[in-house]
Amino acid sequence: MSTNCVEIATFKLANGVTEADFLEQNEHFMAYIKAQPGLLYRSVSKHADSGVYTDLVYWNTLEDAKRVQAAFAHEQVCQQFAELIDKDSLSLTLTEVVAQTPCSE
Repeated sequence: MSTNCVEIATFKLANGVTEADFLEQNEHFMAYIKAQPGLLYRSVSKHADSGVYTDLVYWNTLEDAKRVQAAFAHEQVCQQFAELIDKDSLSLTLTEVVAQTPCSE
């Protein structure tokens, strides 16, 4: 059984935030995430009809995911990213992978 973890966040953008605003800040946030130990993969997708974004992050371990979540509150780039999200729409879940294909680029 795998020890990998998937962090699943769904959200809408905050009022007044455009997708262009979001994607620009996402580049900074992505650079931060890519530098974190344990990152395997991250993608952000958007449901065309509802406008709900899904942010999937694959971590090597649950501990990696929890460590980055704990740092989220005090890292400036994370706070700037969070300001673009409608807090009332946010759902965040950590799941443990029970079956998978190998990660590849």
